[in-house]
Amino acid sequence: MDKEEILKRSRAEHEGRRDEREMMAHANASRTGMAVGAILCVALVWASEFLLHSPEVGLVGWLVYFAMQGSGNVVLYRQLRNRKDLIWAVVELVFAAAFAVCLAVYSLR
Repeated sequence: MDKEEILKRSRAEHEGRRDEREMMAHANASRTGMAVGAILCVALVWASEFLLHSPEVGLVGWLVYFAMQGSGNVVLYRQLRNRKDLIWAVVELVFAAAFAVCLAVYSLR
């Protein structure tokens, strides 16, 4: 078996799969997206308090943000079985639930 045949078989085996560079790019994009989401949540809180005088808008942003982070960590835990991911998932989903309760309390007033 020569070098070209080995390369051809390897390409055929890995066709349609992401390589390590692509996976790292997706991971970096995901982290950047979540960081931008956090910055937007802070902006929503400031805008809702000082411009709109409606704190519910800020609560919705944080509810969505923590739900996204928590669910992402649940998926990581299920795939990698890393206990740290599970702990973060629980913490973030508890925060999401707390913001949901706060939102419900503000809405019922």
